[in-house]
Amino acid sequence: MASNQGDREAAKAKTDRRAEELGRRAARLLRRGKPQLDQALNDARPQIESAVSKAKPQAEKAAKDVWRYARDHEDEIKRAAVRGARMRMRGPFGFLIDALQSNAGSAPEQVACPACEVVNSPSASFCSACGAPIPTTES
Repeated sequence: MASNQGDREAAKAKTDRRAEELGRRAARLLRRGKPQLDQALNDARPQIESAVSKAKPQAEKAAKDVWRYARDHEDEIKRAAVRGARMRMRGPFGFLIDALQSNAGSAPEQVACPACEVVNSPSASFCSACGAPIPTTES
């Protein structure tokens, strides 16, 4: 029993020494390679900045398109979400989803922006596309 304990301690000590040595070697490699890595990053910087500047307008347009689609199809998205929730709900909580679904059809009229004609929610004070003020309709 004592020899097993001694064998385990010796194996652990040997593993610890190996790990220490590997750590020292890795640190030396990093120290030696750091100047070359820094130079490679500096050399690549113009290409990276160029790629980012070229991709930025496309990414902004895609984000606008996604928001426009979500805004234009808001009712469909809500109905699909309610349908998905209802399929997952069983038992006593299903009636809550049914109540939400029955109220989903009573949405008020949407308002078009006078400046850019984008459709906005009735509670909007400013256009979500161009930021122009939307006149309120007093009843």
